[in-house]
Amino acid sequence: MLFSVFIKSKKDNMNASMIWANSSVKDVERTRKFYGQLGFNPNGNNNDPRLASFKFGKDDFVIHYFQEGSQIDNYLPSWPIHSNEIMFTLSAESKKEVDEFYKTVKDAGGTIINEPLRDKAGYYGFVFSDPDGHKFNVLLMDNM
Repeated sequence: MLFSVFIKSKKDNMNASMIWANSSVKDVERTRKFYGQLGFNPNGNNNDPRLASFKFGKDDFVIHYFQEGSQIDNYLPSWPIHSNEIMFTLSAESKKEVDEFYKTVKDAGGTIINEPLRDKAGYYGFVFSDPDGHKFNVLLMDNM
């Protein structure tokens, strides 16, 4: 996963006015279908056959998924991906929301890495990966 930051220079410091993530996938159409089934909103028209782009969360954090073989591969690990450089966490508002998202991920063909559970810190959630192995953690932090 590669993060891009659009920098707007100020006199004494750098100020990132935008941030998004870039990733490489084996099949853009499969990725487009997977994240669409999970209910994420496309970023833009999403018609480029070499790019699927989605918005995540209330602040519309963007993740671009580029077709393997694009220029982004110069900066990312080679296939197959054995580990992530980063894991994204998607916050949940309730246990019910975690459980419903778990079912949606399974129905969409995601790989469940660990089943929903309450961990030692008291957080409830699960970890999954998309068809290309990019990992996400769905987490309810209701004990804070």
